[in-house]
Amino acid sequence: MGNLGSGELLVILILGLLVLGPSRLGVVVQQVGRVIGQVRRVAGGFQEELRDLVEDPSIEALARERGLRATGGQFSKGGPLDGRPADGGSADGGSADGGSADGGSADYGEPLSGG
Repeated sequence: MGNLGSGELLVILILGLLVLGPSRLGVVVQQVGRVIGQVRRVAGGFQEELRDLVEDPSIEALARERGLRATGGQFSKGGPLDGRPADGGSADGGSADGGSADGGSADYGEPLSGG
């Protein structure tokens, strides 16, 4: 809705002039301008509130605490966001020679519960 070029805008104005007439076209253009301004203000306010929510440090701290609790505190610097496990092993859980560290069996832990 936002990419109107000068040619498209000119066609819309000419059609509006033909349909509405010169006296009503000015009033309609003013009303449309007011509505567009109000919509932009509301959208800007919504974006600002959403940005404040996302960047709220207390929410981030709470999420980090819950993550540590859920993983039993097993991640340190260079943990899941870094791509390396906290124990210093390889990111895929295998040994450096391509085999698995426990002789071939893969243990992916307990299944996630929905809660």
